[in-house]
Amino acid sequence: MGSLYGILTGMDGLFSWDKNIFTKINQGFPFDGLDRIALFISSSKTWWALAVLVLFLGIVLRRKKWLKVLLCCSLSLGVSDLVNSYGLKPLFQRQRPCHQMEVRLRQQHCGSLYGMPSNHASNGAAVFTASAFWLSKGLLGIIGVLVLLVGWSRIYLGVHFPLDVLCGFGVGAMLATITTLLVIKTVNYRRNRL
Repeated sequence: MGSLYGILTGMDGLFSWDKNIFTKINQGFPFDGLDRIALFISSSKTWWALAVLVLFLGIVLRRKKWLKVLLCCSLSLGVSDLVNSYGLKPLFQRQRPCHQMEVRLRQQHCGSLYGMPSNHASNGAAVFTASAFWLSKGLLGIIGVLVLLVGWSRIYLGVHFPLDVLCGFGVGAMLATITTLLVIKTVNYRRNRL
């Protein structure tokens, strides 16, 4: 059996818009400082620092809400990462742009062979969606902008097509919704049993 991506690419023009948009974003923006910004936004270190900040706020403010946010975000992110890496990427088998065409690779390495869905986009959407159960619209707006910037950075850096990012957003949101609802249901069930 072929890959799901291989089956879908047989449909005329389904992915041509994807490659055109990728090329415009990846080849455009001749400002060198943008490379550093995209690398910073895309770095896992940036996101770990944000997670530590949320944990710190939860401990210092002694608000259970922040600890709930951290728990739901952590679980959602973990589920998202596992499902994408070990389930969906091998299923789709869509190679990253930097493995199949000439790109302007703006980071040191291309990454693993397959890129659909984008783990960065999926994980960002998972964090956003899990946070939506607990945080105010203002904080969600900030997280939402950061997640969109992460998606853009993956295309700009040359490691994902736009469709990889959009698919990642959808998968992350869906998995985080399921995970967070299960956490809430489990906590409520335990509370009612006590």
